[in-house]
Amino acid sequence: MRLEADDMTSNRIRRAVAVAAWVVAGVLAWTVFVPRIGNGFVGAAGIHDVAALPDHIGVCGRGWTKDALDRRLSLAQIRSRDGVEPVVVDPGLFPPCPVGPCTAVAQDGPCNTVIYVRVGEDAYLDYSLQGGP
Repeated sequence: MRLEADDMTSNRIRRAVAVAAWVVAGVLAWTVFVPRIGNGFVGAAGIHDVAALPDHIGVCGRGWTKDALDRRLSLAQIRSRDGVEPVVVDPGLFPPCPVGPCTAVAQDGPCNTVIYVRVGEDAYLDYSLQGGP
């Protein structure tokens, strides 16, 4: 009789641990993976979740690093600072290569070494080219 009670207690503990593991996995998936996956389907014109953006993205065959200061700039601020129209990109897994950024293929003209990801109605986060043009 005592052995059966120990087995029942042991089974309850195992079930509780399994339920807790599933809850933790669900919370992690919801807070980490779902926003990152969602960012992959928004496109360049969509608003991306800043918390889910990676520190490094790949666009046009090149590596780009997120602004370390996490500054969000408006279009007016970007135009004033850079003197050109910003190149807004899709940070997803297989983004298209828009016209403007430096690519992995040599170009005759100048190319942008800073690209932007839209993170608000009028808020953009910059990513800088890793390495040189």
